[in-house]
Amino acid sequence: MGGRKFLIGLVFGLALSLGAPAIAHEDHEPATSFRSQSAASAADGPLSGTTAMQGMASDMDHAEMADQGPKPMPQRLYRWLGAMHPAAVHFPIALFLVAALLEIAALTLRRPVLTQGTRVIIALAAISAIAAVALGWFAMGLPGRDDATHAYHRWLGTSIAALGLLSWWAKEHWVRRPEAAREVVYLGLLTLTAGAVVINGLLGGMLTHGMRHLMF
Repeated sequence: MGGRKFLIGLVFGLALSLGAPAIAHEDHEPATSFRSQSAASAADGPLSGTTAMQGMASDMDHAEMADQGPKPMPQRLYRWLGAMHPAAVHFPIALFLVAALLEIAALTLRRPVLTQGTRVIIALAAISAIAAVALGWFAMGLPGRDDATHAYHRWLGTSIAALGLLSWWAKEHWVRRPEAAREVVYLGLLTLTAGAVVINGLLGGMLTHGMRHLMF
């Protein structure tokens, strides 16, 4: 009787010992499979998203290129010259303001020697203003669709080129024949030109950076 119980217990123990690894393996296999699938999804997800984004960007680039298309040479040259305006416009702005400051300093400090260089500065300012205005017309195109800010900027810039030439002419006449009346005409034209340069520079900043770019 005792031997039979011992054999039954031995058989039962062997069955448990052989079945436990199988049960444990069955319990772990779904978890391992789930982790493998999760890892695969995590690995594939960003790649798939990146691939999709790259494909969208590529499609957008092709669509943009298709919309733009090849431009004729005159149109490309016209647009390229207009793109030079923001860089070229800094020269007359700086030169006109420097000339005005030197004339003011000469009058305030009573040192005429400060005005010796203004003759060349005014000439360079007038010439560079003509170039900047021409490039600005290339940038803005023909008038007709301008809003108020664009129209003011266009015509005030054109007026600055004319005022610059008049200031240069007045400076030359005053240097050749120093008279009080000619000095007043020259200083008046230069002051008007410098004021117009400041105002038009503010208008150009509004067009480039927005109406509120100088808000404090």
